[in-house]
Amino acid sequence: MDPGPSKTHTNSRRVRFDLDHRRGNRHQRFSHGRNYSSPPYKRVYRQRACSEGERKGSGGCINSRPLRSTESQDHQESPTNRDDDSNFKTLLLNMIIKNLQPLSIVTGFQDLASSLHPSLNINESSIQTELQSIYSQKRLEVQNAINAESNLVLSAELWSSDKTVFYLTVSCHLINENWMQKSYVLDTAHLLIERTPEHVVKHLMRISNEWNITTKIQVVVTNIDDLKKVDKSICQWTFIPCFGRTLDKVFRETLGETVWKHLLGKCQQIVSFFHQNPKASESLQKHRSHLKLQKNNLIQSTDLRWLPTLHMLQNILELWPAIFKVFIDFLEEKLCLNKNERKILEDILAVLKILKMVTEEMGSQGYSPISMIIPLVQRLQMELRKLEMENEIAKTLSARCDHHFGNIKQNHWFRVSTALDPRYKTCVMDSNIDVKAEIQSLIKGNRHTTHSYDTRSEEMILEKYWTFKRNSEDPLDFWRSRVEFKQLATVTRKYLTVVSTAIPIERVHQLEKSQAMNWRNCLDPRNLSMILFLKNN
Repeated sequence: MDPGPSKTHTNSRRVRFDLDHRRGNRHQRFSHGRNYSSPPYKRVYRQRACSEGERKGSGGCINSRPLRSTESQDHQESPTNRDDDSNFKTLLLNMIIKNLQPLSIVTGFQDLASSLHPSLNINESSIQTELQSIYSQKRLEVQNAINAESNLVLSAELWSSDKTVFYLTVSCHLINENWMQKSYVLDTAHLLIERTPEHVVKHLMRISNEWNITTKIQVVVTNIDDLKKVDKSICQWTFIPCFGRTLDKVFRETLGETVWKHLLGKCQQIVSFFHQNPKASESLQKHRSHLKLQKNNLIQSTDLRWLPTLHMLQNILELWPAIFKVFIDFLEEKLCLNKNERKILEDILAVLKILKMVTEEMGSQGYSPISMIIPLVQRLQMELRKLEMENEIAKTLSARCDHHFGNIKQNHWFRVSTALDPRYKTCVMDSNIDVKAEIQSLIKGNRHTTHSYDTRSEEMILEKYWTFKRNSEDPLDFWRSRVEFKQLATVTRKYLTVVSTAIPIERVHQLEKSQAMNWRNCLDPRNLSMILFLKNN
């Protein structure tokens, strides 16, 4: 653990942003035209007290009179200068953390710092020291939060923006005693060249050991394939695939047919034509306005992810009358879509709208529990089967869903978590496994950590929960307020902690690859983990 800055450095940073009006104006001049948010950490600020000798010798505090240039050289740096130093460092750190900027940007701000005050000491080394200090403080807070809980879940996201350098970001999820779901980014590991499942698991074990939580983890949710195949002697954890990634995999496998994949490639060429030809793009807007079509922008889908593909096809079809006129004007007959091709695109679009409708039920922010997955898959299959008779894409995608989700009720974690979510418990009533008996067995297994109840009492409480009318109440709100089901609380908290995706829901719903991902890839690996940790926590 970093011992933190020395007392001298600590005092030099203790200053209020609005310490006086003069420095406040200076801050306004610096930040004009930029949007700076509040720093992601708190500080305690105070002025240095004046000694009696200072008051008698100057008629007041040293802060009340300006120092001459000779004094600034012969005496200790004034609190005002130290205040400006701290203010500027705070602004830079806030910008670096919030916008995922490399520490090298400090070099570009050194001239600006000198113009604000010649004595400001702003350099990459001092910012690095400050970043490490803040990271150490925040890490201690997160460690205390996860130490207080006994059931933790990890999520592991493998990511890269250029397909050559890969990273593994590991987050920890919990439900605290107040039934609040909390998520913390723990670490980001640089995988270099080797990224086999065994190598990934070794990193997961290393990170969990460093945070002292290995024995508290039973489940890891991940967007990495084949972790289930890792030798159990290496790791006993259960690996659950990320629901968002699985949907993308289902879509890619569905569109793997040569004709459909070729047609999507043609749509990508159409979008590229307008993105690379300003005159054609200008002509498209004129035709769009003349035909009174919606003002949509053409969106490129560079890979077969379902959501960007949905918006690419939807905008092409809505703007097709105007696009067709541009192709005629520019003699681009090879990019024209015939009637049969447009019908296929409409079929693909109809299927993708079902995927969108289903995933939007997961919410818009944060993480959702896996208790939602069984009912979402059931809803997805029901909607797809309505289209199967006239839509070949729907039929194929439904078959791929059966392949990936067909035995989901046989999975212990999905089955029990769904049963303990009052919104969806009826979805597992037709399971060939007695879920009620399974939950009762789990209650008995937790007696050493809960109060002792006789078997008859447990059966009555479980039956009362099972017959409780379904409602749309958030499951965490339900369990927080229903004290009559207290015996179920420990088991429920454990199973509802398991999240459905390896990334927050808002990133499942984003159209394009995250700009933040590109920013992340520009960070020095030595600082990347610290900056991502502070930004997300």
